[in-house]
Amino acid sequence: MKEKFDSHYAKIGLCIFLAGAALVLLYEAIINISFLSEAFGTLTRIVSPFIYGLIIAYLLCPIYNLVVRESYKFTKKRFGNKKSAFRFSRILATVVSLVVLIGTVGGLFALVLPETIGSIINLVQVIPGRMTDLAVWAEDSLAAAKHPQLAEYLDTVIINLRKSLINWTENNFMPKIGEYMTQISQGIFITVKTMFNIVIGVIVCVYFLNSKELFKGQATKTVMAMVSREKANEIFEFGNFCNRTFGGFINGKLIDSLIIGFICFIAMSIINLPYPVLVSSIIGVTNFIPFFGPFIGAVPATIIICVESPIQAFYFVILVIVLQTFDGNILGPRILGGSTGLASFWVMFAIIFCGGIFGFKGMVLGVPVFAVMYYYISRYITKKLGRKNLPADTGSYQDFNKYDIDRKEIL
Repeated sequence: MKEKFDSHYAKIGLCIFLAGAALVLLYEAIINISFLSEAFGTLTRIVSPFIYGLIIAYLLCPIYNLVVRESYKFTKKRFGNKKSAFRFSRILATVVSLVVLIGTVGGLFALVLPETIGSIINLVQVIPGRMTDLAVWAEDSLAAAKHPQLAEYLDTVIINLRKSLINWTENNFMPKIGEYMTQISQGIFITVKTMFNIVIGVIVCVYFLNSKELFKGQATKTVMAMVSREKANEIFEFGNFCNRTFGGFINGKLIDSLIIGFICFIAMSIINLPYPVLVSSIIGVTNFIPFFGPFIGAVPATIIICVESPIQAFYFVILVIVLQTFDGNILGPRILGGSTGLASFWVMFAIIFCGGIFGFKGMVLGVPVFAVMYYYISRYITKKLGRKNLPADTGSYQDFNKYDIDRKEIL
């Protein structure tokens, strides 16, 4: 039986069968894409507490490892029993990690949330008066410029807008207020459920932090049993590279965004710009998106400040340009280093492509995903070139003859 299976024709038949089965599965997936999407969404909602827990644990893992490592050096001499010292170190690391998590989240909410709510309320109160001032200014300017017809047309437009707003309120908003209340109730329910999932996620995080060596050992044992040692080493190398790339990028961007947010707050307070907490929070959050983040956050922030004062909005734009220059040339490279290894073009492509498909999550995670793909594609090409005894350096294939310049002079 083994000789028949090892025969050339048996292998060809098995390949044809597997290819046919793959095509059938692909066809079924395409025609049932909506069902699969709904099923995937349901599965994601079910396991969301574990997803939250793994994300929190991944972010807290450096702090946990640091506390375990440093406390174990101290306690192993005091306890005498290394097992007891290690157990105590893990308990201490868990407590410290949770304190850091709760302190960071609670501190941010305590500092940012009241100021943000106050800024939004003040903004809502200011906007109607600013719109009225704009209309009066436009009417006076047009009248002074001897354009009475245009001023009359502007009055008509404003009157029509007010009538449209009143009609929309009477005919659309008021009859559907019950639906809006239902949607608000559903939103509150989803928020409560999300908070409940996050609480469960914190519990999952504690289990994961204290069991990650066990999980890693089980995964290593499974891989070693399923594939050859050479393939297993390649899988382990891939996992370590992904961990370094994603961990270096995410932790680096978190630190970078926090620093930029604080610098923005301090600078806005010094030059007395309005809504410093609200605007700095927007800049800090959007700065997590590489390349486009500061500009994405600058647009709504500039509009918010412009409602208060156009001159101050201009000062804020200058501040954002200075911050982006500092972050892109000094702070970012020092914190992130070469965590991705991607050129600027591929960073921009990854953000646009993954952001268009997966939204905000794609804009954040698209860069490290592309970095991993780029690394392994480059390594595969290098191996292929090495087998053909060709140079792997890209500069060897660049041609500057059309400029009448020798390549060696440039490179």
